[in-house]
Parts: sequence; structure tokens; C-alpha cells
Amino acid sequence: MADRFEQTLEFIDAIERAQSTEDVERCLLAFAAGFGFTSVFGGIVPLKPIPLSEIPSRIMFQAVPEAWAERYNTRGYVFRDPVVGHLLHQRTPFTWNDAYQASSHSNDVHVIGGEASEFGLRDGYVVPIYTLEGSLAAISFGGPTKVADVAELASLNFAASYTLGSHLHRQAARTRRPNTLTPREYDCLLWAGEGKTDWEISIILGISRSTVLKHVASAREKLGAVNKAHAIATALRIKLIG
Repeated sequence: MADRFEQTLEFIDAIERAQSTEDVERCLLAFAAGFGFTSVFGGIVPLKPIPLSEIPSRIMFQAVPEAWAERYNTRGYVFRDPVVGHLLHQRTPFTWNDAYQASSHSNDVHVIGGEASEFGLRDGYVVPIYTLEGSLAAISFGGPTKVADVAELASLNFAASYTLGSHLHRQAARTRRPNTLTPREYDCLLWAGEGKTDWEISIILGISRSTVLKHVASAREKLGAVNKAHAIATALRIKLIG
């Protein structure tokens, strides 16, 4: 039990240290590889028909064979995929094979399932994730072998949900992140975050202490913070510094 808990903490730490979507994909795929999966795909599921041009904006993760991703996206397979169709009424995790067997569109199963197999994606495991505002997201893991025991994949449910939540939070933070901090405001806040006093910052940057105070006050106002400590905490939370 202790070893599994350590693995959980290591996974969370790796996701939080990720600097890009590609880093997040690598972390999630490295975890899923322990269960035999070689690809991961995730995003917001369209609950009604939308223009094909809007699909890319809904994709969050796409660590799949490039040629398969291009074919799937350009041919609009998302609107025919039995796995996506199964998501619309299945709230618990399931395998691709479950979706294929439940589908009434045998031609779509033959086309999409068959073509996925050509790229080494014979079966997979899908984790539906509902956001607080009611949107349906999902992360799908694919691999070259049939999924034998769904119960063994339970830890992927946590990994998928945590990863998606962290990703959405990071996206929101980037959207809210002020882009109007001047270089000096940034420098002053950065050194304040390192525990330096106003006087020490003035020496480091070669400016007067009153100028440091002015820059920190301006940064605090732009961040909507009530004091310097709050400004530092806010900047750290939205990954403006740190």
C-alpha cells in the first residue's frame, strides 16, 4: 500500500512539474505504459453535431501515431467512432471492445476499429470525466492487445481525472495570467518570492528602495492582491514566477 501511495505522489509531482502539454502527455503515457498502453487521446466530447473545424480546439492530449491522428481528424471519424458514441450514455470507464460490441453501426466498427488496429491500437480503455459545469471530457488509452481485466486498470481512472483537472487549471491560469507586468515589476516580485527584502532587491537590481516599493505595489495591483505576500502567492499559483 505504501509503495502504491508513493507512486501516486510521484505521478502527481510529475504532472505538476510538467512545463507543456507534451510533458503532460509523456507523464500520462509513461504511467499507462505499465498497463500495456502505447497511446493516449483526450479532450472535450461534442454532445451534439459541430463543424469539423471546431474539433481541434477540443483536443487536449493526442499522443497517438501521427498518421492515425491525421486520418481520424481529417475524415471526421469522431462523429462515427463507436467509442465516442458509447461515451454519450456511459458514465463509467469502459473498453473500446465494450463500445464496439454495443454499437449498432457495424460498418463504423469495421472501418474505425479495423483502421486503428493497423496502427497498433487494437483495444483501449476510456475514462469519462464530467467537469463541474457539466461538460463531458474523456481520456482514452490505446494499445496493441485486448484489455483482459478492467479491474486492474482502476488506477488509470485517478491518473486520467487528475491529469485533466490539472490541465484545465493550467489553461485557466494562463488565461487569467496578467501580461502587463513590466520587466522590473516581474524582477521585483521574483526576488521578493525568493525572500529578499526591499533593500536587498534594490541592491541586486541597482535601483532605489522606493522604486522597488513602487514596482511591487504596481505588480500587486495588477494581480489583484491585498499585499506583497498575497501578490507573491498569486504569482506562484498561476505560475507567473517559480
